[in-house]
Parts: sequence; C-alpha cells; structure tokens
Amino acid sequence: MHLALGKTLADRLDIKDRDGLIIGSILPDALPAKVKQERNSHFITIFDDGKYKWFDSLAFYEKYADEVLNDAVYLGYYFHLISDNIFRQIFYIDMGLITRRGEKSLFEEFYNDYNLLNPQITAGFGLKKDIVVPERLRETRLYKDYGFEPENLINDLYADMDMHIEGTLRHFSMDIVRGFVDKSAELCIKELEAILNGRGHVYDKYEMAIENHYSDKK
Repeated sequence: MHLALGKTLADRLDIKDRDGLIIGSILPDALPAKVKQERNSHFITIFDDGKYKWFDSLAFYEKYADEVLNDAVYLGYYFHLISDNIFRQIFYIDMGLITRRGEKSLFEEFYNDYNLLNPQITAGFGLKKDIVVPERLRETRLYKDYGFEPENLINDLYADMDMHIEGTLRHFSMDIVRGFVDKSAELCIKELEAILNGRGHVYDKYEMAIENHYSDKK
C-alpha cells in the first residue's frame, strides 16, 4: 500500500525525481525486524503521559526540514509517516477495531487480508518490479542515521506481487485500500503546498494520534 501511495503521489505531483520519491515512500520499512524498535525509523512517540501514540512526522520534518524541501527521498519518507497515521485511523477508528488494538490475532488477520489483496493492489495501481535504489542514497544523512537495507525490502515487495493465495477477506477490501491511498495523497499534497509556501503544517499530533493501547497499564 505504501508503494501504491508513492506511485500515486509521484503521478499526481508530476515529480521529476520519481525514483527518489518512491524509494523514500517505502524506506521507513527497510530495516531488519530485530533493529526496528531501537532505531525507531517510524518516529513512534507517545505523549500526554502515555495516553496517545503516533508516528511523529513533525519530529521528522523538524530534523530534516531542509532535505524534505529539496530531496524527493526525504519527501517520500515524510509522506510515509503521515500516511501511517492515516492508516491507523482507518484501521482502528473508521473500521471499528480500536477495542482489539494490540491483539496479535488482529495483526495476523490483517496480514492475511493484505496477502490476499496483493494481486489486486498490484494490478489496480499498475505496480511493477521497477523500484530503483538511487546510488546517492547511501550518502544521505538519512541512510547514515538508520542503516536501511532497501534491497531486502524490495525483494519482499516483489515476492508479494507474485503472491496468489486463496482465502476470505476479514477486514480489508480494495475500496478501503483506495480510500487510504486517496485520503493520504490528499493530505500529503496539501501539506507539501503549505510547507513550500511557508504556511506551516496542515495537521497536528492531536488530529493524527490515537489512544495508546498500553496507556492504561502505565
């Protein structure tokens, strides 16, 4: 879904550096599972005494503002973090699953749905095995800060594109996927227009966060 969003944004923005935007749009997921938590490439933050949790895209922007405004890799990364918050809102709030947040079984159901939808997402968004890792990526501050392994992620994505399994969808549908992509793209484009014109951000953490499911255990 992040790859579909990256391609959609590259098309709608008619961006010159398509390869940079698209690799940036999947880069936060390009860490080995064993180091994801410690390196926090998704800028996960809790606030208000642990009550709320979100992907702190504003912290990412503050850290890399110059790069976001001038480098499509960073812009794609920024869009990814924004859209992760939208995804959680759709997943937990719009779909009414917030009472199951934190359940292992829910994530198993989600990933099964995702695997079932892979062929439709691939065809519906015209995804191809043409993701490019720019040579300059390893010279960026972003790469040096986190040590991503994009080639491994790309191999996983390509395997997903080839996946064809049988089963019944539990939660997701292509309409929900398209809704996620459209809603995310709309907000990302508005945000880009605002920061390019010096108007500040078009969202804040309270709009984007949801209640932290660990907060009642603190």
